Amino acid sequence: MHLRQHPVSAEEAAFWADIRKQFYLRDDTTYLQGGSVGPSARPTIERTIDLLRLFESDPLNNRHEGLLRPIIETARSKLARFVGADPDRLALLPNTTMGINLPAQGLPWERGREILMSDQEYPAVKNLFEYIADRDGLTLHKFPLPTPPETPQDIVDAYAQRITDRTCLVIFSHVYCTTGLVAPVRALTRLAHDHGAMAIVDGAHALGMVPVNLTEIACDFYVTSCHKWLLTPKGVGMVYIDASYQNILRPLIIGHNNKPEPTASRYDRIGTADLTHYAGMDTAIDYQLEIGWEDKIRPYCLALARYLKERVLEDIAGSHLTIPMDPEMSGFLTSFLIDGIDIGKLKDILWTEYNIQTQSVSFNGIRAFRISTHFYDSFHDIDRFIDTVNDIIHTRKDVALS
Repeated sequence: MHLRQHPVSAEEAAFWADIRKQFYLRDDTTYLQGGSVGPSARPTIERTIDLLRLFESDPLNNRHEGLLRPIIETARSKLARFVGADPDRLALLPNTTMGINLPAQGLPWERGREILMSDQEYPAVKNLFEYIADRDGLTLHKFPLPTPPETPQDIVDAYAQRITDRTCLVIFSHVYCTTGLVAPVRALTRLAHDHGAMAIVDGAHALGMVPVNLTEIACDFYVTSCHKWLLTPKGVGMVYIDASYQNILRPLIIGHNNKPEPTASRYDRIGTADLTHYAGMDTAIDYQLEIGWEDKIRPYCLALARYLKERVLEDIAGSHLTIPMDPEMSGFLTSFLIDGIDIGKLKDILWTEYNIQTQSVSFNGIRAFRISTHFYDSFHDIDRFIDTVNDIIHTRKDVALS
């Protein structure tokens, strides 16, 4: 086991240890998997449960204007400030998958045109647009992203080399689910618009990890899930809809929203549902803002990620990062592979035998670790992960690739 100096003072370490106690995470578990689903903090969970109890005391009258609707509209406005958007342009939907289906299923597509995306988009996104292309007679062009790129311009160039006058839609991630790469979304949006194409941004991993300003990005649609890094209750997501698409876009579900309306809230009506989770988003945003998202949470999480990258390269033989070191192109996700090691098998052993929860991802014929570090994690958690990986590699033959 390596004894290393952590880039944090004893006082700061104690502060974050106290924050960890505000989560229901098990004490015997090292949770490095927030990129798939983040744990909500106790204040968020308790607020949501309190609202549910209050709602059930008079469900008929509380269903609409009586209780939840004013709370939800307050949460919508708070989320809009967090992402730099007009609240009238935000639709609240359960997750990114449903959100990206809104423009995919709700817009008319011209037969013979092209859709451009990388091969590292989320599988559900690729599946969706394969379906749309097949149904509506479009060509779906998927291409390999440079991994890792040396500069943000490398990412723009990869798209620019393949966009054509036939391209009607460019899809890209703000933070890629495969490697954690942070893309230059403003430049990619500008590239799409310069070629007369629509820009849809998959921001599932961005919200709560990187600064998001939708006014500056100026994309046509931006979809995200709030339960990953913003740590809201599960089943809370958002779609930004540029005003030019209002009422041209068909709602996913038609009911009381069958007539044109002036705001994007037309698109978040899905019938009777438990809306307390959306109200809990209000508390989740307040929780991170009160800690200090910009001046405390983000710097701490970037320090965790950098420490992890350094330890991987220095202490795990045969390791290779698939994410840049540059914080402009990386956030709280770290991806890497290890020569000759079955990452999937190693991941399973870490969980079943050591209670270390991680993720593995596959792309371009590569199987890599994807490690999430959030502010409920610590430098000791990273040390435990690295030391355990080394112990398994050096003492067990069943993790070697055959």
